[in-house]
Amino acid sequence: MVPDKFKFLLESLQSKLEMNPPEVVGAQRGQGEDVKWSKGPGFSIVPFGLELAGVTPYPILDNEPKSKRNCFKFYCSGVGGFYRSDIYGVSSTIIEAEIYQNEGQFRSSVRFDDSGDAVRASGVIFESGVPYISCRLEDDGEFWCYEYRYEGRRVSSMIAYAPNSMAGTEIFVERVGDHLVGLYFFNDHSKFYIYRV
Repeated sequence: MVPDKFKFLLESLQSKLEMNPPEVVGAQRGQGEDVKWSKGPGFSIVPFGLELAGVTPYPILDNEPKSKRNCFKFYCSGVGGFYRSDIYGVSSTIIEAEIYQNEGQFRSSVRFDDSGDAVRASGVIFESGVPYISCRLEDDGEFWCYEYRYEGRRVSSMIAYAPNSMAGTEIFVERVGDHLVGLYFFNDHSKFYIYRV
């Protein structure tokens, strides 16, 4: 069961999945467009989104790699940050594109396959400048929702809601200094890692 606080976010993401790529692209382009690269997934708008999937984020590169095999190309503007990414496959051709939007306290992204069909939408709602809740919704209806808890201004844990797991599972963030080293939850007093460096 997903708490009511997520309903607006899930409905917004569902409506984004039903849009065509030109409808999703907002006025994100600005003066001074810049391009960045990574040799794999570099970030997710969902806080800890890659790590929750067991993926270590690849560093963002300033220069274009010689081979585009499995690379990500990020388009950014000084005003709104990233507004698009192209995802290259094993044959060094674009297989997906992701469009990012900033709408006040709501940030979202929609990923399209090479046929132009929306396959995933993700969104984050901010409160007082920090992520409050987030969701990732797949085109088949599968979803993951997270509510963030803080110590100071840093996320210390998140409460997860998904149809394929126990609702309300608390996932803890483990750091050494400022570096993330793990995400884990407890089950019968045992610690289980979802992600570990």
